[in-house]
Amino acid sequence: MTTTALPRPCPHPLRAESRHSVAPWAAIAVFLILAIVMVSKAEQWQGSWGTTRITLHSAATVLGGPLVAAIGCWHGGRERRCRTDALRIAAARSPLAQFAVAALPVVLAVVVGYVLAAAGTVAASWPYASAGPSLSPLVLPVMADAVFLAATAAGAVVVGRLVRWRPAAPVFAGLTYAVLALPAYRETAVRFLIPSVEDGIGEALPAWWQPVAMSGWTGGLAVAAVLAYAARRRWAGLLPLAAAVCAAVLLVQAGARAWRPDPVAARQVCDDSAPRVCVNALDENLLPQVSRALSGITGRLAGVRNVPVRFEDLRRAPGPDEAQLPQLFRGQSVVRGQLADPERFAWEAAAELTSRGDACEAPRFDRVDSAVRDWLVSNGLSDRRRASWARLAREQGDEQAVARSEAGARALRHLASMDEGRQRAWLSRYFASRGSCDAREVPRL
Repeated sequence: MTTTALPRPCPHPLRAESRHSVAPWAAIAVFLILAIVMVSKAEQWQGSWGTTRITLHSAATVLGGPLVAAIGCWHGGRERRCRTDALRIAAARSPLAQFAVAALPVVLAVVVGYVLAAAGTVAASWPYASAGPSLSPLVLPVMADAVFLAATAAGAVVVGRLVRWRPAAPVFAGLTYAVLALPAYRETAVRFLIPSVEDGIGEALPAWWQPVAMSGWTGGLAVAAVLAYAARRRWAGLLPLAAAVCAAVLLVQAGARAWRPDPVAARQVCDDSAPRVCVNALDENLLPQVSRALSGITGRLAGVRNVPVRFEDLRRAPGPDEAQLPQLFRGQSVVRGQLADPERFAWEAAAELTSRGDACEAPRFDRVDSAVRDWLVSNGLSDRRRASWARLAREQGDEQAVARSEAGARALRHLASMDEGRQRAWLSRYFASRGSCDAREVPRL
């Protein structure tokens, strides 16, 4: 007896499109371009959720947007290049169903590539970010960027089907980049409709509704374009178009008010030293390192009167009882949650503490201030700087510079040779005169 093998069921069209179209390559391309950009700038964003959000947002919109536009436009023109337009027209499925089967795998692939890159970015920043600020400000902007990329892909497929021109994909990508990146419109209200615009800085957050409105604007336009192209009732696209217009009006009218200061950035966290060392709450995880870097300075200031009560990482001019800390720049003074050069950081903090500003430039002030600075720091960097300046003065034959260097060395030795009680008394008089340019008020060394 012979048996007839049952025919194998045909794979679902979405499965076939997902495996054999440009969709897998689209996911890989989006993931790679975002990963390359984020890795190349890792030193600048790792450890700061605000900077991480802005860097990922810029990469996703300014670079991911044009890439997705090119991919979608190229995919949309596939049937025309393969001369299968007639088969599509004769198919039993409705035009909207055909469009969904062709476009949905690419749209989903683009989103998957972006989500993987975003997840990797969050995982890379997590070990170095402060425990204080919340991760929640990242969630809605990431969702808005995913909607933007999906909308760009869907709209680009429509363009690819309508424009019968082989170079349409690169030209459309170039136009997308021009809209997203060129600054010609940046001073007008139109800029708030551009997904790449970021009116906040690392310490500012978008209001909760800003990513939602941006998603309604970009997603509504894309859905309206798809329905206008493929739906049997073209007027069906009016509803998403109306939603997009409402979101656009909200974004334009709100303007810069769509961003607000991060409440965490208004706080300082401090250690228990005297003077106290304080950093912005956004950098709370750096406080132990900053305290260790300044421990030599704070230890030598113990018992000294008239000194600032705290060192602070200020975003404003310091008050009379405050001393300015060097700013903690990601990628420069801070790299992956670590102070890049603690000795330099301490030297700059001491230089700020002993600075009299540009109004007092007398050599005597420089000599006394430099001696106090170098005695407070007393690290290898300070020693190397003094030795380098003295050697350069001798090599250039500058007798005045040599004399200043020798006078500074004598002043430093004199300060270091004092006993503790005399040092504290002298330093108390010195810091009492720190805000004055009157030479009679500055104690001699």
